[in-house]
Formats: sequence, C-alpha cells, structure tokens
Amino acid sequence: MDIKRDSSGDNLANLTQQISVAKSAHSVIKTIVFAAILTVVALFLMYLGVPWFIWTAMLLVAAGVVVLDVLTLKRTAGVDLNTLSKPISENVGLEPGESLTDTIPAVMQYGKARSTAVLGVGQVHTPENALLITDRAVWAMTVPLLGADKVVAGRDIGMDQFMFAYKDIGAKLQEMVATLPLEEVLKQGRAQRLMRLEEIQNAKTFPFSQNISLKRTDGKKFGYSIRVKEDYLKAKKIFKIS
Repeated sequence: MDIKRDSSGDNLANLTQQISVAKSAHSVIKTIVFAAILTVVALFLMYLGVPWFIWTAMLLVAAGVVVLDVLTLKRTAGVDLNTLSKPISENVGLEPGESLTDTIPAVMQYGKARSTAVLGVGQVHTPENALLITDRAVWAMTVPLLGADKVVAGRDIGMDQFMFAYKDIGAKLQEMVATLPLEEVLKQGRAQRLMRLEEIQNAKTFPFSQNISLKRTDGKKFGYSIRVKEDYLKAKKIFKIS
C-alpha cells in the first residue's frame, strides 16, 4: 500500500529542490558570462605575447568554473526525492508475535556524522526520524517523507523536516501504523532494531535538552533528539527515566 505524499514536509523537499535548481541555473548564466570575459582577456594576452602559462591558466579557470557550475546544476536537478536510497529489506527480523506498543515520532540521531555531500548534493547517513517500541525491542525507522535522506544544495532535507515539518512525520507515521502490518511499516521505513528490551543497560536524558541516550549491554550507545516535548516526556516514561 502506498502512503500518500501531500504533506508540508514533502512540499518543503520539493520547494528546496526547485529553489536550488533555479539558483544553480542563475549561477550557470553568471559563470558563463564571467568565463566569456576571462576567455577574451586570455586571448588578448596571448595576442600580446604574454607567456603561455598565464593565458592558458586563465582559459583553464574559465572552463573549470563553467564545468563545476553545470555539474552542480545537473546533480541538483537529478536528485530523486521520491524514494529512500536504502533498499527495502526482504526480512526486517521481526520476531513471531512481536507487536507494537508505542511510537516516538520526529527524532534525530546525534553523536554521529550525519551526512556527506559533493557539489552540494549528498546523502544523510542517519536519516531515521522515528522510534518504534514493541513488546520485544526498540526500532529506529525513517518515515518516508520526500527527500528525508537527501542533501540538496547543501541543505539536509531530513533535518529541515525535523525542525519545521515534525507534525507531518508524526501524522505519516500514524497513518502507516494504522493501515499497514507492523512488518510492512518496518520495511517501508528501512527500520533497524537498535536493541531488545532486555538489552537496554542504561537510559538517560540530559539537562536543558530533549535528548535521550540508550546504552546496550554490549556498550554501544544510541542518542536521539526528540522534537516534541510531549513525546520526550513519553519516552522518559517508556524507558523509566526519572
């Protein structure tokens, strides 16, 4: 079953790409004008007998800036916002009889390098934006808003959605859990099981923040910022944090 894409979070992603493409196109035009002027100057210096390496360097710069701007425009326009980059797993590892008990929408992992980008376009490596708690485990998943794991023109779309479209993350998550089997929710959200409930060694929060840290029995830690205060307080109750 397909989840409808008509939220402000999706619109934010589309608008970001459209504005970025327009800016890149404008930049290409300005760069071409600059390159044309630089080329004329270089040819004039060549005519005057200036050492070859000077006017050659100018020609290379003129060509290089145009190529870079055109590549940036092509990469920005070519970003596919419609699908998450990580493929859907055939088997998420849901245990027999495992059932959903609670959800914590609009979260963002901290403590890790979030993304990388080349020429303004890249990938978010920790795009998960929701936690699901079952009667057996804690799962992290990416509610599939458009562009949730993409960087476009240097902007982390998933982070923008966390900041400005957090209500849509919660609404879409609730739509998913209300209309899809749990296994399908986890598949569509490219979910990963963080730990079984019995593997939670420690759970804590930090002063002056809405961050929560979960430590697994093998020592591995997972930290998440929770956008909405009510969900943060709910998380404290779920993980028995005083």
